[in-house]
Amino acid sequence: MSSLATTSHASITCLRRSLETTCRLAAIVGGLVVAMLSLMTVASIAGRWVSSLPLISDMAMFGWIGPVTGDYEMVEMGTAIAVFLFLPYCHLRGGHVTVDLLVMRAPRSVQRLLAFVAEVLFLVVAGVMTWRLYHGLLDKQRYMETSMLLDIPLWWGYVGGILGFALLTLVCFYRACLSVSRDTQHHTPAQGDA
Repeated sequence: MSSLATTSHASITCLRRSLETTCRLAAIVGGLVVAMLSLMTVASIAGRWVSSLPLISDMAMFGWIGPVTGDYEMVEMGTAIAVFLFLPYCHLRGGHVTVDLLVMRAPRSVQRLLAFVAEVLFLVVAGVMTWRLYHGLLDKQRYMETSMLLDIPLWWGYVGGILGFALLTLVCFYRACLSVSRDTQHHTPAQGDA
């Protein structure tokens, strides 16, 4: 019996570490996307400002200076991808806002039951969102929809959404399993570990 418990504990630890690593990597990629979008936005705003200056706008050799074409399209798609990639890390760390006013004085068993119900509901929502994003990707691919200015295929943005929500679904499943177990030491990593 104790070897079974040790094996279960080791597999949970391995699963937790792999999820933490994958979620952290996804969040880093999301952060890099936001950083690149920020730099592109600054370049676009600076180009728009410089091109509006009277002296420079009249000179033909500076005609290339101006706003980045399609900056709004890139910001829309990139921000959506970044948010989708941030969600798994946030949920794994227990970073979502919760309102515990009604539950904080309830018995521990009621708190665990409600935590389990919340995790299962989030698991279902994440799974449905992954499924629907996949079908949205197929529709965008089938109809070859593209962005207006840059002709970026819209399904490219869905890939990031599917990856983020698929990882979120795994995190939700992991946390739902942990909320059932009595061993709560793996439930949420400490906030200082980030």
